[in-house]
Amino acid sequence: MAALVRTEKGFYKMLRAIGKLFKWIFSILFIIILLGALTVGYAHFIEPSRLTVTEIEDVSYSMKESVTVAVFADTHFGFQYDTEQFQKVVDTVNENPPDILLFAGDLIDNLQEYPEDTAQISEKLAQMKANIGKYAVFGNHDYGGGAQYKYEDIMNAGGFQVLVNETVTFQEKNLRLIGIDDLLIGYGDPAAANRADETMYNLVLCHEPDIADKLADSNTDYMLAGHTHGGQIRVPFYTEKFLPSYGEKYVKGEYQLDNQNKTILYVNSGLGTTKIPARLGAVPELTYITIHPAS
Repeated sequence: MAALVRTEKGFYKMLRAIGKLFKWIFSILFIIILLGALTVGYAHFIEPSRLTVTEIEDVSYSMKESVTVAVFADTHFGFQYDTEQFQKVVDTVNENPPDILLFAGDLIDNLQEYPEDTAQISEKLAQMKANIGKYAVFGNHDYGGGAQYKYEDIMNAGGFQVLVNETVTFQEKNLRLIGIDDLLIGYGDPAAANRADETMYNLVLCHEPDIADKLADSNTDYMLAGHTHGGQIRVPFYTEKFLPSYGEKYVKGEYQLDNQNKTILYVNSGLGTTKIPARLGAVPELTYITIHPAS
């Protein structure tokens, strides 16, 4: 009889232990699911609506006087991003107008599916202030789906001059801007950077950052690009698999190239999204670079 009682007690102890184990497993699973849901909610609803302003400074003996350049990229209008959201960028720029305002490409995600009047985009672009001028280059989405025939008109109506492997020289600043066309679909020619003048400060604007290695022998001082969205979804072992062509090596932020000119590359994280309507660890960005003359 005593042995039977001990057996029953042992059985109930085992059941209680199993019950505690299941409760522990359930609690862990619940926490994981909750954290996953919160992360997805943040990535879809919150981070894409944020805006960070990054301020960078550079110094050069080539500069005659300080110049401030602002750059934004990858709006991808029509894919979870509209002109109302873009107003925050317009207002931020106008609170602190740069000397030169640059757009690094990918204006509309898919022009054929864009539901609004593109004149609304031009109106917003036209509101953006710059003391000297506003310039842009093509991105790959600005060529796809027939967008190449409207992109330049949209940007021009917004006061932006589109550079297709072209150069603009600001003689009074001793600054040269070189705009390289999109490489994936367009007519991008990295050799355009060879027009960099060693007596001037040379700023290169392009869409895809990985062409930086093709400019290694030029006199480029600073290069600005977009395209990668800063990785858009920055998750280990995931991000690397979905980075776009010509955006797999230089993904986010500032890099110094190991070349004779010590060229600096900055990859702007962009504003919109594509394919996946979410951002995680890649807050939408507006970048200001102020270039000072060395004393």
